[in-house]
Amino acid sequence: MPKVTRYDAPRVIDSGSIWILVAAPTIWAVHFLLSYWVAAVYCAKSGSGWLGGLTDPRWIIVGLGGLSIAAIVWLGMIAVRRYGGVFVVLEEITDSSEQGRERFIGHVALLLCALSAVAIVFTVIPGLVFDRC
Repeated sequence: MPKVTRYDAPRVIDSGSIWILVAAPTIWAVHFLLSYWVAAVYCAKSGSGWLGGLTDPRWIIVGLGGLSIAAIVWLGMIAVRRYGGVFVVLEEITDSSEQGRERFIGHVALLLCALSAVAIVFTVIPGLVFDRC
């Protein structure tokens, strides 16, 4: 078995890898769970139920949202640079070559990044609108 150096080791999100497709929705799911967990724990621990305010965890949720969107933008940049993803919705990608498959992965990854960023924004909105537990 050949020795693998740190330069020979494959990257998790590398050419031909489909991890880029699940990374952005996973970031959204983790943000969703953490946001509602923070709000639920804060409202349960405040002891005042419906009278308790959400002003303290609101900024935690917004901060988590900002970090999550920054991570998704980084993944979108990877989808564009490494896979050649383009943000065109009505384009058919029918090329069955290796380059066509790479471009399709980049296209789908970029669309999933956009969808996940919108989902994060919609997850943050209730925390900004509602001020009571």
